[in-house]
Amino acid sequence: MLKIPIFLAFLLFAIPLTSAQIVKVEMNPETLLPNDIAECKIVFTPHEDTHVSGISIFPPSGIDVNPSSVSGVGKIRAGSSYVFPFTIKAKESGIYTLTVYINTLNGTLKQKIVVRVLDILPKIVLNRTVIYLNEVNKIGFSVSTPIEFDNIVVEPLFDANPRVIHVNGKGEFEFEPLKEEPLKFKIKFYNGRNYHEIVQTVEVRYVQSRGVLINTSPRYPNTLIGDVNPIGIQITNLRTDTIYSVTVKADGGILSRDEIRIPLLKSEESYATEILFCSRKSGYHRINFTVCYSDALDYRHCEVRSVVINVFNESALEFSGLETEFGANGLTITGDVSNNGKSVAYSILISAITGNLTKTYYIDRLDPSDFDSFEFSLPPTKEVLLKLKWKNEIGESFENSKVVEIRLPKAEERSVTPSIVIPVVVLICVLVIVIFAWKRR
Repeated sequence: MLKIPIFLAFLLFAIPLTSAQIVKVEMNPETLLPNDIAECKIVFTPHEDTHVSGISIFPPSGIDVNPSSVSGVGKIRAGSSYVFPFTIKAKESGIYTLTVYINTLNGTLKQKIVVRVLDILPKIVLNRTVIYLNEVNKIGFSVSTPIEFDNIVVEPLFDANPRVIHVNGKGEFEFEPLKEEPLKFKIKFYNGRNYHEIVQTVEVRYVQSRGVLINTSPRYPNTLIGDVNPIGIQITNLRTDTIYSVTVKADGGILSRDEIRIPLLKSEESYATEILFCSRKSGYHRINFTVCYSDALDYRHCEVRSVVINVFNESALEFSGLETEFGANGLTITGDVSNNGKSVAYSILISAITGNLTKTYYIDRLDPSDFDSFEFSLPPTKEVLLKLKWKNEIGESFENSKVVEIRLPKAEERSVTPSIVIPVVVLICVLVIVIFAWKRR
């Protein structure tokens, strides 16, 4: 509290005035506001026995005194005191002089009392006048007073915390303005036993909060079925206050996690992370990120950001370079498994199925743009079912399959005819010769 000491001045005159008589005036409060009432006392303490017939007070215009006189006081023994209580009420500001007469058998004592009435009220002074809209502003203030007032209480007439502030020189409050308006305060205080309430308006300047910046972007705008595509998320608190209980909830497609929790972000502080995305279907996929946070006044704020990823109608892992060959040991199928995606594939299992027979080939991992070859030896058959299973970086399982139809090469089909026809022709010729010889015989 800023105090400006102003002391009450008393002018004491005595006719005659000796050291045998002592007059003291008490006044509370010492300085008045308009329409205040001061409780006063005239304390008369003689050093010798004195007979007092009466005491009278003559106020000037604008001052009310009650009571203004007393009579028949009587004898006051030396060392003892007589107290005359009265009240003073000031209607308007100014400096007033009251005259008091104490009538004794030895003469009349004359005393002047100067009363100061000031029309100067307490004033709130904010430590900042630039206020940010839509965020919590912590503002300190002091109360400037020309007089030492008692029990000063400040009540902000807007949605502030706390609602009531008991001021001991300085105070502090928080509030979150949603629109521009002057700040009004109710100030309550006592001057002596006089209770006062005033409303003060403080002009401030509002600026828009910079809010919370949310950036979301996929690493690749296009991806393949089963491939993993990281989506970067960065949250920056551009507000001037701290935000709490920050949550990021994601939905759309298959995600490595659907929620991120951040305890708090201080002003100008950032948090960056990634969420992994994959899909089992082709087409355009929208992934929504809902970011929510609380401020110091426990107001909840939410914003939504979205990204779109195009998934091609092609699997991340595919068969390629398939070949079939007949040999002495039967059918041989060879080929490659290629990773056409941007992420690593794990636990790759290739199966060749024909009838009740299944053969497998295992690959521990396959890096992006890499391939691995396989070979299966099978008995002759018309077709073989090839299956491909794997897991991506999220741990999701995917599979695709391909039917391989087995046909004999044309060269082999031509070589089959002579091997059958020649023995038949030879047999027929032998039979004809035998029959002809038998008939001649």
